[in-house]
Amino acid sequence: MAPSPERGDLFMADLDPIVGREQGGRRQVLIASIDQMNRAPASVVIIIPVSTTPRDNLFHVRIEPGISGLDRAGYAMPEMVRSISTKRLKRRAGHVPIETVELAARNAGILIGLGRTKF
Repeated sequence: MAPSPERGDLFMADLDPIVGREQGGRRQVLIASIDQMNRAPASVVIIIPVSTTPRDNLFHVRIEPGISGLDRAGYAMPEMVRSISTKRLKRRAGHVPIETVELAARNAGILIGLGRTKF
């Protein structure tokens, strides 16, 4: 059965193959696209990869363990935002609060010039 992702879901996904320094492998991803896109016939979603390695990056967004499905804190990496086929999604792990999704999406927008930084 194909997964039915919703904005704010965390899914295990297979991001390989990759090129260069893209995030790859089997890892958690945050579904950032709106539900109208997630249900569209194109069968693609916009995701933000999640790492469990804390880095010194002001744009990374902490995701708390628990309801998210993570067993330890994770960090959404908006500099790695990309569209993927829903066929790459393997299983739903959990869900994050909408405020977390909005912050990660806003940070991705800043990185592509859609907003202003206040740093």
